[in-house]
Amino acid sequence: MSQMNFANIFPSINPAAIIPKEQRNKLYSSKMKTMSISSLVLATATSILAAPSPAVPGLEPLQLTNLNAGIYSTSPPTTCLLSFALKDPNTNTDTKCSAYWSIGMPGNKTYDCSDKAYQLHLPNGIYDIENFDLGVSRADGTESGRSVVSGDSWKCEKQEYPKEQCKWDGIFYLDVAPST
Repeated sequence: MSQMNFANIFPSINPAAIIPKEQRNKLYSSKMKTMSISSLVLATATSILAAPSPAVPGLEPLQLTNLNAGIYSTSPPTTCLLSFALKDPNTNTDTKCSAYWSIGMPGNKTYDCSDKAYQLHLPNGIYDIENFDLGVSRADGTESGRSVVSGDSWKCEKQEYPKEQCKWDGIFYLDVAPST
């Protein structure tokens, strides 16, 4: 059986030979308008989807004042007292927080502040009074924050008694986020 050639059965048709030039121009113009409108719709949809969403108002950082720590006990276990006043601009609440800590004691202990709606955390304990992690959260879990206390604003002095005293120079801002 001989092979059939598609081109032999359906000879190629040149549209230019069949459709008059005037109609071809109308078809081409209509096709271009459709493509332009489609491109415009696609570009608009893309820009709407790519636009940043409106910012969700974040929580204001907690303001810790009179942040200080001191080593008061020189005999083992060496005891550290940490204290500060806390202002939460998100709830317009003021409270005081403090904790006694034995240097080198494992971390992850929680202390209630004066207003029990707030808790002080020392997630890693205090091994070095000049550099430690500090956390504060609301007891109901609505917000929490954690930061390292160290740096140029954390001024420490070694002395006879207390053995070492550190104070934050100014307000310590602790960023908080909604707890998940």
